[in-house]
Parts: sequence; structure tokens; C-alpha cells
Amino acid sequence: MNRLFFGILLVLAGCGPASKKNEKPETGTLASDFKLPYRLTAPDEKYTLPGTLNEISGLTYYKDDQLLCVQDEEAVVYVFDTKKGKVVKDFGFGGYGDFEGIEYVNDQVYVLESNGRLSRFTPESTSIGRTKTDLPKKTEVEGLGYDPKTKRLLIAVKEGKGSSDKAVYSFDLLNKAVFKDMSLNDEQLEAAGIDPKTYKPSGIAVHPITGEWYMITSVGKRLLITNRQAKIIYSEPLDPKAFRQPEGICFAPNGDLYIASEGDGKRGYILTFKY
Repeated sequence: MNRLFFGILLVLAGCGPASKKNEKPETGTLASDFKLPYRLTAPDEKYTLPGTLNEISGLTYYKDDQLLCVQDEEAVVYVFDTKKGKVVKDFGFGGYGDFEGIEYVNDQVYVLESNGRLSRFTPESTSIGRTKTDLPKKTEVEGLGYDPKTKRLLIAVKEGKGSSDKAVYSFDLLNKAVFKDMSLNDEQLEAAGIDPKTYKPSGIAVHPITGEWYMITSVGKRLLITNRQAKIIYSEPLDPKAFRQPEGICFAPNGDLYIASEGDGKRGYILTFKY
């Protein structure tokens, strides 16, 4: 039932005419007065995760002081309590897969696999829905977010072919349709000081206050911020000592930022940055 609609959409209210592709590469930082509201070199908190989350691959805000985490190849969701500093609960959702992203929306948990398949369920439910998103062949995805303005899940492409490379797709939760919302080009990335070969997003999240799209890359160790019209407004390299393998990103409703890193041979961890 799902259909794939190609073409970059100008997403203003969840609908509208498709926008044109970027005709000219934009400068590295479009908003010259933009100031990142976080100090990425000085996290406010660091939470070390249990061994079961050494390969944490996805992160989402759940409720007050609690985050949901998922890791590669294990169909289990872990509830991490930031006040207690530990996992307080876990629940499985069955099956096997390469799980790369998680998002909690309207009392539903969505888990993304690298092939684009989505699992949907309520916490601790035994009823699991599976949805194929019909992304282009040979497209590997790794980031899952949610844009409340369009009411769509965002799916960031890690590795794609042709038009799917460096793209962000969205999945309309109402119509069960996939759209291509954004695509960056090599010229844009180079103008922003980013080697296009290292731009392989591992996480994506929408800022709850400003609406900007935040993307992290594990390969190139970088934070990239864009608007909905595919314009890069900010980028900053991440210290590999502080961010060993950044895989998950999410926000609290008040704007606090969370970034999760795999252990890379050690324990996984979550860093908190106050807004």
C-alpha cells in the first residue's frame, strides 16, 4: 500500500508543492548570527550504560527523566532513567534485524531497521506491526526522527545510490506514504567544510523549539544542522575522544540535547547538553 514519491518537498505544513533542487551550493553557515545553544565540548551529564547497550544505535525521549534506547541486532527496547542513572525496564518486540533508530510518537514506539523496515508497537505490547517503507534499492538508513509540524517520521540515509544518496525521507504516519524531503549535494557539504565521503548520518532529530534538523555522523564525527529547505545553517566537528561512535540523538521537550555513543570496545554512554 506504501508508495514512494520522489522529489524534494517543501515541508511547511505537511503538504504543498514540491520544491526545486538546490541550484547553487549554500555557504557553510548560512545564518551568520547562528549560535549553537549547546557546548558540545562540555557535557552537563554523562551516563554510562550497561553492557547490554554497548552497541546502542538509537535514542528517543520517552517521558520525564526517561529515554528509550535500542541497539544493533537485538529486538529489545531499554528504558533508561536519567535521574537514577540506570536502565529500569526493558521489553522485547520480537524478531531479528539490524535496528538503527527509535522514536516515540503518540504513545507508539517506532523502530527502524537499516533496510528501511519499521516496527510499530505500544510499550510492552505483544502486538507488533511491521511496515516496509519501499525505499530505493541498495539504500541503507540509520537515523530515525520525528517532525511534529508535518507529523512524519524522518529517515536519514547513511548509504544510497543515485538520488537517494545523502537524502532524508519521511514517512507519513496517516497515509503510510514515503516522501523524499531533503537531499544535500557534495558542493553544499564542501562549502560547509565537510568531506562528502564522511557524510553518513547515524542519527537525526528535530529541535522541539526551533524546528531545525540536527544530524550526527559517526563516520565523520560531526553535528550538522539544517532547515527544512535543505540549507546547511551550522556544522561542528565532534571530538572523537568525547564522541567515540555517536549513533543516537534526541531532545527533551525543553530543548535539552542527548547524544548516545557506542562503546567501541568499551561501555556505551549518553551525554546530556542543557539548552
